[in-house]
Amino acid sequence: MRVLHTADWHLGKTLRGVSLHDDHAHVLDQVFRTVVDEAIEVLLIAGDVYDKVSPSEAAMKLYSDFLERVHDETDAAIVVIAGNHDSGQRLGTASKLFDRRRILVRGPIEREEMPLIVGDDYGKVAISALPYGEIYAARRVFETEDIRSPEEVLRAQIRAARAQVPEGARWIVVAHAFVTNCQPTESERRLSVGAVETVSADLFEGASYVALGHLHRPQTAGANSIRYSGSPLAFGFDEAGTTKSMTVFDIDGSGEVVDLKTVDFEPLR
Repeated sequence: MRVLHTADWHLGKTLRGVSLHDDHAHVLDQVFRTVVDEAIEVLLIAGDVYDKVSPSEAAMKLYSDFLERVHDETDAAIVVIAGNHDSGQRLGTASKLFDRRRILVRGPIEREEMPLIVGDDYGKVAISALPYGEIYAARRVFETEDIRSPEEVLRAQIRAARAQVPEGARWIVVAHAFVTNCQPTESERRLSVGAVETVSADLFEGASYVALGHLHRPQTAGANSIRYSGSPLAFGFDEAGTTKSMTVFDIDGSGEVVDLKTVDFEPLR
C-alpha cells in the first residue's frame, strides 16, 4: 500500500505581514501531483491544516478545494487530524458528510478512536487518526484526572486506538506531538505550559508507521518509520535554506515500511 505523509500546512499564514496564499496554492498543487504521479492510495495530513483557529475564507476554500480535487480526481483515501493551531471543532464539523470509506477527518479527541480501515492484496490496514488534544479536554473525554501532560494525553489516545485495530491488521498512526530528542524551529507554538511537552517514541510500539505533525523540520523520531514530514514552506528565518519535503512509502504485507523516499517541494519564492 502506497502512502503519502504531509503536515503543518498552516493555511492562512502570513510571514512578516506578507500573505502566503499563493505560496500555499503552489505547494498544494505539488501534493496533488504527487498523489497522482506516485499512485498514492492513502494521503495522511498530520495536523495544523490552518495557522489559526479562525481561518480566513480564502484559507478554508484552499483546503476544501484541495480535498475535493483529491476525492474527485483520484482513488486515494484521505486522513486528516487537527493540530494545536487548528480548531478541532471547526475542522471536524463536516466530517459526517464525508465518504467514510475513504475520508477520515478527526477534530476533537474522542473516547473511542475508530480507525479508517483500508485494504490491499495482503489484508487490512487500520489508520488511527489522533488529533491534538488539550490536557483538560482529555480529562473530560477519558473521565480521569490522572492526565497531566501531553504524553499522558497521547498515551490515553493510543490505548483507545489500539483497542480498535482489527486482529491481524497492519497499523498506521497519525499524531500531532513533540517527540523527545527531535529538533524544533522558531515557528512552532508550545504544546504545554507548566508541563513537559515532549512525548516518548516508545508510545507508538506496534505501529508500522507513525506520521507525525507539529515540528517543521523533516526528520525521524528514533526510528525510520516514526517521522515528521515537516512543513511544506519555511515559516522562520532559521529554516532558510532548508529543503522542505513530503514522505512517500509503501507498507508491505508483513507491515514493514519499504521504498521510503522524500519528495522535495519547489517553493514559489
